[in-house]
Amino acid sequence: MLFGRLREIVNRVDHLGSVVVTDLAEQFDVSVETIRRDLRTLEESGYLRRTHGGAVSLLETGVEALAFGSRKQENLGAKKVIAQSAVKLIRDGDVLMMDQSSSAWYLAQSLPDINLTIITNSVRIVFDFVQRPKIKVISVGGEYFERYGAFLGAITISNILGFHADICFHSCAAFQEGEGAWDNNELNAAVKKAMLRRSKSNVLLCDKSKFNHTGFALVNPVDRIDCMITEEGVTGEVRRGADSPRKEPRRGL
Repeated sequence: MLFGRLREIVNRVDHLGSVVVTDLAEQFDVSVETIRRDLRTLEESGYLRRTHGGAVSLLETGVEALAFGSRKQENLGAKKVIAQSAVKLIRDGDVLMMDQSSSAWYLAQSLPDINLTIITNSVRIVFDFVQRPKIKVISVGGEYFERYGAFLGAITISNILGFHADICFHSCAAFQEGEGAWDNNELNAAVKKAMLRRSKSNVLLCDKSKFNHTGFALVNPVDRIDCMITEEGVTGEVRRGADSPRKEPRRGL
């Protein structure tokens, strides 16, 4: 049985999917060498797998099972550039749908504290707005999946369909020109589709590493993507109706 720091390290790895040695050293206020010894001990005991510069969880494997912590570290620079471009599309008073993707999380990190309403299934995005009082956050609830840090399933979809939003910001696991945005998990795909259905316009956040790949479930066909943002720029535009801002999310059937 594990105790103390070793137990905490395993909990963090299983929660995030992956960890970085330098981050753990800072969090536990110990040296990098100490953390490396800890990870070696935990790997030998079968609790995790060491990688170059960190460790990953053994709970699930495969691209489609990547946890939020793993996805957050992938193409970090590109996602931050995409987030900065996406912020420029948002107006004071907007109602936004945001999925549980790491790209949407980076967008949430970049948002200024202005009059916005965020409707999301991401627990991490909800937590991010605690210190920004002007932003109203609505969590759609449902069955919680720790691996994704998000609510998914029939209850989540039903709650999403009770709202209308100005813009849906979503990402994908893969993008194929001529086809559109794909996801590798049917639960994630179903939630994204519900958000798209209840949004006036949609913006796909997609770094170039996802291009020329396909997935299990088509989320947003290419002819229905209003605006797409990559690290190389913005294509398309956000469709808007009346310019007057709304202070509350609109309920809809």
